[in-house]
Amino acid sequence: MKKLLIFLKKNTITQFILMFVRSIYFLPYKLYVRKLGLKIISPEESVQMIISEKLSVARFGDGEFNLAFQHRGIGFQEYSKELEKQLLDVMRDSKKTAVTVALPHGYCDTSEDRFKTKVFWWSYVVRNKHNIISFENSVGKKEVLDASFTRVITELKNKNKINRIIEKIKMIWNAKSVLIVEGSGTQFGIGNDLLANAAHVSRIIAPAEDAYKKVNQIRKEIRNFINSQQSLEDVVVLIALGPTATVLAYEFGEIVQTIDIGHFDLQYEYLVNGSYDRIKLNNRYDNEMINGASFLPSQNKKYQSEIIALIN
Repeated sequence: MKKLLIFLKKNTITQFILMFVRSIYFLPYKLYVRKLGLKIISPEESVQMIISEKLSVARFGDGEFNLAFQHRGIGFQEYSKELEKQLLDVMRDSKKTAVTVALPHGYCDTSEDRFKTKVFWWSYVVRNKHNIISFENSVGKKEVLDASFTRVITELKNKNKINRIIEKIKMIWNAKSVLIVEGSGTQFGIGNDLLANAAHVSRIIAPAEDAYKKVNQIRKEIRNFINSQQSLEDVVVLIALGPTATVLAYEFGEIVQTIDIGHFDLQYEYLVNGSYDRIKLNNRYDNEMINGASFLPSQNKKYQSEIIALIN
């Protein structure tokens, strides 16, 4: 039954129907966002600030909101009271730290998005407006970064802007020592040139699903890596672990530049394969695709050599 529900949710026919059903939320969305006091910086400007100010970023999206406010899991990450508390703590404590929280720009504006992305946010924002207000009250900031800078390839309309943002994102780790904390099957930068400009790459591999169950072990391995570095000035930590990444980016973000990088590698792989839409990739775990948990593990020797910890 669970597999059937996932299929019905993710197949193209359902998505096509939902796209038109959600369009009815356009006017309520426009009315509501006028009342929001929150400003979300554009994806391009967000990336530029991450680079120039060496910002650490903890991203919140609909998945984190489901866990924090709806008390329910999101498919690849089951709900837990502890995770809910941690996400809420990140919101509340973000006023006191240098770690920057980020929200999808769709919470405020969809003018530069493709239609299927627009209607998703119109529907989501209207149906979850009380949660957004709760976030706003907790964070207390009037300006936050765009969490969707990691998804521009499938979401934005302007391909020239997409290309500019991609090249800027690569500069975050230019000539730096990079620690990637990723789920099994993420294989960030393997088979593409995303990390070609990094000085050195190390990896901590965690479970692709329910990674938060292993959060203490992941924390320990990140600390071990940090302690092994002579200087953290030219080190950046990239975390691709769903809501667990939000928590860890906040926890380590004041020690070393730490970025919840989300689905960026997946998005880049779509583009490498000639698509601006989500497509099934045989070499990646992709929680948003039907049978996305089925993939070919990398036999790349360089990738294997970069792994400093494997957490099952």
